[in-house]
Amino acid sequence: MRSRSIRLSITILLIFGIAIAALGFKDIDIDIPGIPQIERDGTGPLGLKLGLDLRGGGHLVYQADTGTKFDVTFADEIDVDNFILTLEEARFGEHDLALEGLQLTPLRENRFQIRTDVLVEDDPRNIGLQDVLAEAVGPIALFESSVIEKPTQEQMEGVLDNITNRVNRFGTEEPIIQIFGEDRLIVQLPGASGSITEIGLAEPDQDADSPPAAGREPDIFMELTRILAEAGYEEFEIDFHDEMTFTVRSNTVNSVIQGEALGTITTEIGQVARFAVSSGIDEAKSLIGQTAQLEFKERTCSDFTCTTFTDADIGLTGDDLSRAEAATNPVGIGWVVNLQFNDRGSEIFSELTRRISTAEAQQTKRIAIIMDDRQLLAPVARAHIRDGRTQITGNFNREDARTLAIQVESGRLPVPLRLIQESDVDALLGSESLKNSLIAGLVGLGLVLVFMVIYYRMAGVVSAVALVFYAVTVLAIFKMIPITLELAHIGGFILSIGMAVDANILIFERMKEEVRIGRTLASSMEVGFGRAWPAIRDSNISTMITCLVLLWFGDRLGGGLVTGVAISLFIGVAVSMFTAVVVSRNLLQLLAWVGLSGRINLFTPESLQRNHSDALQTPAPRGGR
Repeated sequence: MRSRSIRLSITILLIFGIAIAALGFKDIDIDIPGIPQIERDGTGPLGLKLGLDLRGGGHLVYQADTGTKFDVTFADEIDVDNFILTLEEARFGEHDLALEGLQLTPLRENRFQIRTDVLVEDDPRNIGLQDVLAEAVGPIALFESSVIEKPTQEQMEGVLDNITNRVNRFGTEEPIIQIFGEDRLIVQLPGASGSITEIGLAEPDQDADSPPAAGREPDIFMELTRILAEAGYEEFEIDFHDEMTFTVRSNTVNSVIQGEALGTITTEIGQVARFAVSSGIDEAKSLIGQTAQLEFKERTCSDFTCTTFTDADIGLTGDDLSRAEAATNPVGIGWVVNLQFNDRGSEIFSELTRRISTAEAQQTKRIAIIMDDRQLLAPVARAHIRDGRTQITGNFNREDARTLAIQVESGRLPVPLRLIQESDVDALLGSESLKNSLIAGLVGLGLVLVFMVIYYRMAGVVSAVALVFYAVTVLAIFKMIPITLELAHIGGFILSIGMAVDANILIFERMKEEVRIGRTLASSMEVGFGRAWPAIRDSNISTMITCLVLLWFGDRLGGGLVTGVAISLFIGVAVSMFTAVVVSRNLLQLLAWVGLSGRINLFTPESLQRNHSDALQTPAPRGGR
C-alpha cells in the first residue's frame, strides 16, 4: 500500500514539475521525431496567449454583399471622372428610382463593374441605367447584370470555413470568427494591431560621404534596433527583404515616434526613399474581403504588341491548384508565387503549353493569368510544361506574395463580403482588465486558503497545497493546448477554483463525522474519501455536462463569452477532481504515515477533539436486565 502511495507521489511531483517547467519558459519549442512538434510563444504572463480584450487587436464586422451587379464595357476610352459623376447624379425610370450604395470598380481597360444595394430583378434597361450611361459617358459595347441574392445558412458556413482557413494560415494567434445573425460575420484578431512600417533606403550618390548600404546588413540591423528603441518603439521586430529594404513590426502606432525614427534613420543610416506605415489589421483585412478567384485563359493577340486580344476559357481555375506558396525569385530580386496544379489541372496546363509554345504560336498566343477579373500577367509559353508547375511573378515583396498565395489557395468566397465596421481594441484596456482580474483572483484565492487553514488546520494546509497544484496545472494546460485567454476564460477559471475547494470541504467534513464517532485519523481518511466520492463525482460530472452543452451552443450561436467560460470551467473541474481525490488524499496519507495520525488537534477544531476524547473514554453501556 505504501509503495503504491510512493509511486503516486512521484507521479504527482512529476506532473507538477512539468507544469512548472511549462510556465517557467515563456517560449517552448519541442521537436521530437515521431511526435507532433510543440511550439508555444505566447505574449502574456507566463507565456500565456491573451485574447482581444486582454491583449488588444482588431474587431471587424462583415456583411454579405447583396444587391445587383452590372458589368459595363464601353466601346471607346471614357472619362472616368465623368462616369463617376453620372452615377452620383443620375435618376432612373419613371418613378425617379435612385440606385443606393453604388460602387464602381475598374476591371480592365474600358470595362467596369457597378454594384448597388438595390435588388433590381427586372431587366436593368427598364430603369434606364444603360441609356443614361450611353448618353452621358459613351457608347456601350456590352451591358450585363446579375442579382446577388441573400446568402443561405450553408453559404454563410462556407464563408466561415474559408475565412477561418485564410486567417489561420496568415498566422494570427487564435482568431475568433463567428456568424452573427443571418448575413454578418464577426472577426476578432488578437494582436493584429500596432503598425507595420516598410522602409526603403535610397541608393547613395557616388560622391556622397555615407557608405553604401549593400553589404552592411548586420551594421544596419544594430543601428536600426538602437534607433527604434530610443525613439520609443515597443516589442518590435525587423525583417530584411534585401540590402536596401526592410519591414518593422511594432505595437507602436504613435505618429510622433514614427516621425522621430524617420529623422534619425535619415541622419545616421542614409537617405530614406520609402517610409510607409500601415496598421497591422490592414494585412488581415486584405485576406478576408477578397474573393481571390484565379483563372487561366488562352489569349490570342491581334499583333505582336498584344494591344488588342481575345481570351478563351480553357476550364482552368484556382480550383485546379493543389498548392500555392510564396518564394524568393530564383532568377532575380523580389518574390514570386509558385503554383502546383493537381492531376486535372496539370493535364490541361500541359496541353495548353504544348499548343502555344511552338515558334509560330509564340507570336500571337499567351497565357492570361487573371484574378478576380484583374490581369496579373500574360506570359508567353517558351516551353512545353509537363509537370504542372508554374509561377506568378510581379513586383511583389514578401508580404504581397504570401497574401496572394493564401488567397489563391483558399479560393473564392461563396458569398462576397463588405466591411461595415472596424475598430481597434487598445492594449491598454487589456492590460488594465488583466491586472484587475489577477488581483481579484489572488485576493479570492488568498481568502479561501486562510479560511481553510484556520478552520481545518493541517487538512487546510493540505487543501492549500493541492490548490496550488491545481492552479499551476490548469494554467499549464491552458498554455500547452493552447487556449487564448479572455476575461471569460479567467472567470471560468476562478469559478472552478471555488469548486475545487468544495470537493476538499466535502472530504474534510466526512472525515470530521468519522472522527466524531471515534475512528482513528487514518481510518477517518479512508472512510471519509470513500463516502464523499459519490457526491464529488456526481456534482462535477453534472457541471462538465453543462459545460459541454454551453460549448455546443456557444460554438453554433457565436457566443464567444459562453464558449470561453465553458472551456475553462470544463478543464478546471476535470483537474479539480484529480486534485481532490488523488493529490489531497495522497498528502493526507503521507501525513498519517509520518506519525501525525494520533494528533487529532492538528486536523479538527477543539470541540471535535473533546467529543473524540469523550467517545474514546466513555465506557460501553452494560447490557440491560
